[in-house]
Amino acid sequence: MIIDYKYDEKLLELKEIANEDDIEFLITLFDSELKKRLIKVREFFEDNKILSDIHYYIHPNNKYQVIVRKDFYNEFLIQLFRQELLQEIKWR
Repeated sequence: MIIDYKYDEKLLELKEIANEDDIEFLITLFDSELKKRLIKVREFFEDNKILSDIHYYIHPNNKYQVIVRKDFYNEFLIQLFRQELLQEIKWR
């Protein structure tokens, strides 16, 4: 199944890189207020007690690296959507 998603390119940049067993997201926030929303996404995954679902790294200048296990990919996108970091998700 292929997933398409949209986000406001004026507010953030999102790059996705597939690796062997996971997907790496490079996220740059152009509005520092969005940081609170991304933290809520991180907290969602911290609360589920699975240590290897995502790995979250903070870099300077509102840049974030999130490595997501492939089996948590859909849930990660849904959480970005719930926090209004994504505008639309489509499964086709």
